Amino acid sequence: MVTTSDMTGMVSALGTVAHDFEAAIEVFLLSRQLKKVSPETAYWYRKCLNHFAHFAKARNETPVTFSRDSVLEFIKMRLKSVTPQTVNGDLRAIMAFARFLVAEGIRQDNPTEKVDRIKEPTYYPRTLNDEQIVMLVNTIANHTDVFSGLRDLTLVVLLLDTGLRIREAVNLKLTDIDLSQGFARVIGKGNKERMVPIGESAKKLLMRYIMKRTQISHAGDWLFTSTLGTQLTKDETYSQIRRWAKGASITGVRVSPHSLRFTFVRKWLQSGGDSIVLQRILGHTSPRMTSYCARLFATDLKDVHKRHSPIDSLSPALKIPRKRII
Repeated sequence: MVTTSDMTGMVSALGTVAHDFEAAIEVFLLSRQLKKVSPETAYWYRKCLNHFAHFAKARNETPVTFSRDSVLEFIKMRLKSVTPQTVNGDLRAIMAFARFLVAEGIRQDNPTEKVDRIKEPTYYPRTLNDEQIVMLVNTIANHTDVFSGLRDLTLVVLLLDTGLRIREAVNLKLTDIDLSQGFARVIGKGNKERMVPIGESAKKLLMRYIMKRTQISHAGDWLFTSTLGTQLTKDETYSQIRRWAKGASITGVRVSPHSLRFTFVRKWLQSGGDSIVLQRILGHTSPRMTSYCARLFATDLKDVHKRHSPIDSLSPALKIPRKRII
């Protein structure tokens, strides 16, 4: 929480940030806290800006002197070791930092104003097919006699059923789950709250898991906990899901919380689910990402349409001209 003393310190620090990247980054991050960004977003800003600060300081530049050329050179250097997506993330952070410096009167110009983002190659995330979903779920289901097995099965089923981000899932509390109504209260990016529906099978599994969870002492209010009662972490979930996927002998796809989220998207679109509803379930603030997902799975949708086309199914009875046009 940002206090009055923090704000006073921020104002007094503005006089020194022009020549000190570390101080400038700290004040910028404090300003993001005032905008109530999530801890994950604040961490991302710090990581990206520290990369750039290290580069700029090696060129004897400061927050008030770094130029468009230095930003472009930084992008060129980063592209040698990371993906265009990562570089564009760095650039977004630097742009926000530069806008902040201008807004606070620390510098008059914005060196990122005419810097274009890198064109990103189309990324087609691999998803689990129906057979792989069954293999993964059934493999974990064979170990539900122990708490960790039931917990992991509940988590995987919930991810597949709702498309939650892994951060959203591990941050769920018992009080966020409404089994009677079939909803989960989810806090997404930007601390935005949304209600996500839960399917019948996932509801029954959640009920069984929550009952089993009562046997864990000092578990607090976190939905997904370790056997010691501590909150399950993102790293632990990645490790566990990879282990289960290996046990299920799944190949050809990197099984992770992210691939489970995209598997949910593919299955939703394949079954004719509404894209506007999908946008709300996924927590996307604009239709851009949802449209991107729809384009990714356009081939799947075409196959579904081919099987269910109303005109094709009535074709024998329709008097549609079929002679070849000469």
